[in-house]
Order: sequence, then structure tokens, then C-alpha cells
Amino acid sequence: MLMTFIYMVNMPIRIKYLRVFIGLLLVALLLCLCTYHYTNFEEHLEYPATKMIQQDPEFYDGWTIANGGTVTEVRESSIVIMSMDRDIRFNFVIDTKEVVCPGDVVEVLGIFRSPNRILPDKMIVTPAQSQTMVYVRSLIGLLILVIAFFRSWKFDCKRMAFIPRRN
Repeated sequence: MLMTFIYMVNMPIRIKYLRVFIGLLLVALLLCLCTYHYTNFEEHLEYPATKMIQQDPEFYDGWTIANGGTVTEVRESSIVIMSMDRDIRFNFVIDTKEVVCPGDVVEVLGIFRSPNRILPDKMIVTPAQSQTMVYVRSLIGLLILVIAFFRSWKFDCKRMAFIPRRN
């Protein structure tokens, strides 16, 4: 690190500015590419996104789509899921006899039928209890981490800093 700094001090000014310019140019290019991807990634998806289906459901009738969401209603031979793709909410009706409960998370790969029906080929159901268990496991892991940290470190109120414990 020190050698790099010493090298840059002795470097001609023109080369320093050239490196800074090239660095800024590369960062600007990266930001442009990130912006392009964020605004246009839906056009390059394997299956149409919810936003595209919502805008023109008749066009996508018969297409294979992959979608997921939370079960909001269970009917005799179908379920209704609310798909939340970015900031768009759209209800899909899925024809299935699989046992699900409201609140479960469902991922579906199937044929779309206008205006909002999906005939599933494959379906994955994650019970609502599994979703809450993720947080329980995270809290247990956090507790273990805090205990392990404070076994090796202690807080010094005078310096307002953590210092290693001496055995």
C-alpha cells in the first residue's frame, strides 16, 4: 500500500489523471449497464412476467408461464394466488386439487389461459409455517453468534470500544 502511494507520488501528473479518468469512465459504464438491466430485464426472461401478462392477457393465452404467489382463496377445484411481481399485484386462478391452505406460498409452471387462469404442469407448495420458521432459525443463529462474540470480546465503556477478553 505504501509502495503504491510512493509510486503514485512520483508518477507524472498526466498518467494519474488518465487513470482517474479511465476509472470514472468504467464506473459510469457499469452504472449505465445496471440501469439498462433494471429497466429492460423483463424482455429477456424465459417466461413472460406478471406485468406483461397483466397488460395484454389475450396475447399470452396458451403460453407457458412460471409464476408464484400467496394463496388467498381455496376453492373446490382451484386456488387463487396473489402474485406480487415487483410492485404489481395480480390474482391468478390455478386449476388444481392439491391440498393447500390460505397463506401458503405456491410456485407454478403451466399454461396461461386468458384472463387469469393457469393450468399447472408443475407446482411447488411451501406451507405458511415454513415461511415463519425461517425467522425462528435466523433468531437462533443470531443468539448463538452474539454469545460466541461476547465470550471472546467485552465492551469497554470508558473507550466506547470492544476489546478482546484476556483468559
